[in-house]
Order: sequence, then C-alpha cells, then structure tokens
Amino acid sequence: MTKKILFIGDSITEGKIGIGYVDIIQHYFPEFRCKNHGRGGDTISGIFTRLLKILKTHTENYDIIVIEAGHNDLFLPYVKKKWNFTSIRKVTPLNKIKDLYDKGLRTISLHSKAKIIITTLSCLGEDLNSSINQKRRLVNDQIKEVGSKHGAYVADVSPFFDKILRKSISGYNLMDHPLNLPLDYFRSKRVNWVEKISRKRQLMLTIDGGHLNSKGAIIYAREISRILDII
Repeated sequence: MTKKILFIGDSITEGKIGIGYVDIIQHYFPEFRCKNHGRGGDTISGIFTRLLKILKTHTENYDIIVIEAGHNDLFLPYVKKKWNFTSIRKVTPLNKIKDLYDKGLRTISLHSKAKIIITTLSCLGEDLNSSINQKRRLVNDQIKEVGSKHGAYVADVSPFFDKILRKSISGYNLMDHPLNLPLDYFRSKRVNWVEKISRKRQLMLTIDGGHLNSKGAIIYAREISRILDII
C-alpha cells in the first residue's frame, strides 16, 4: 500500500551535509512516497511554522508526518556566543521547548489526520560529557513527554547514539570549526568522501559532531522504519 510521508526538520533531515536518512528509508520502502522538507539551520519554531504552512497551502494529504527538530535551538546560541555571530535564527529557550512542541503538535492535529512520528536528538558533538549534550538529554525528555501526551510515535535515536559514543575518542566538533561547514557540504556529494572525513576526524556516527555519516543515518532510518512497519 502506497503511503505519503512528509519528513520535516533541519539539516539532519535535509541530508545535504553528510548522509541523509530519508534516502535510506525511501530505499527500505520503495512503495512509499517520501517528501523531504528538511532545511539546514532551522529551529523548532521555524520547523513547526513551515509544517503548518505546508498543511494549509498544499493540496496533498499525507498519511504520516515525521518531525525532527531541536538541534539548532541548542547549537546556534553556542555558536553565537563562541564566535560572536550577530545574526542567528530565532531559537526557543530550553525551558520553553516542551510548551512549543505541545502547541505545535496540537495545532498540527487540527489541520491533518496524519500519524505523527517525532525523533529525539542524536548528538551535538560526540563528547557525551559536554554541557551541550547534557542539555540535549533534557530536550529529549521533553520531546518524549509531549509525544506521549499527543499520542505521537517517538523514534528514540538518542540511546543508540549514546551507547556507541561512550567509546568515542574524538574531540572534533562543528561548533569549533564552523568554517568547515561549506567545505563539508561539497565533500558530501560523494559517499566515500563522507566516510573518509569521518574517519580522519576519528568520529563514529557523524562527520562533524552533528551531521550524520552512514552509521548515524542508519540509526535514524532504522528507528523510524520500525514505526513505519506497524502503522
């Protein structure tokens, strides 16, 4: 049976830097029609705003909506502070994320009968002891709580990342090397280059601490596909 699936999120979903998990899911389920609305740098607020606009203006009715959001709400303030960037997208404070997710899911339910899958956040740097990854755990708790409240399915990728990254020895982090981002975009045109970058930086699941290599993308694809199998 053909199902129409809308994927929406930030660069993790967009998949233009590193490996995209949406393409893997499309390979798993060739009978599904997958539409990718990932956008690099987007935040929770921006993602829900775009999703609502899509549902209001597009005539297509989706059977399933997959939402991946929250990495940049933690990442962008860190980058702004560290590198003195003057302009970043609007981010949601940590103590407001649950309310925004709650409002977003409630609003979406008024405009679509699609089943909802939300993902937890994978990692922000492969050092699990970093302060930003500690905040990530708090965000993931909020995502799971709100998802349960609204009857959404939760593709909880976080524990699978954590289990593997406990063995990580790499100190490389995109937050410390933001100028590599455009270079990595072009390097990501070839899968073998993506894996070469990851190995050179001694990273296990990403190419820069955030964007996925093939192993990281497979975790996303696997956990989302487990849900797609049963709905």
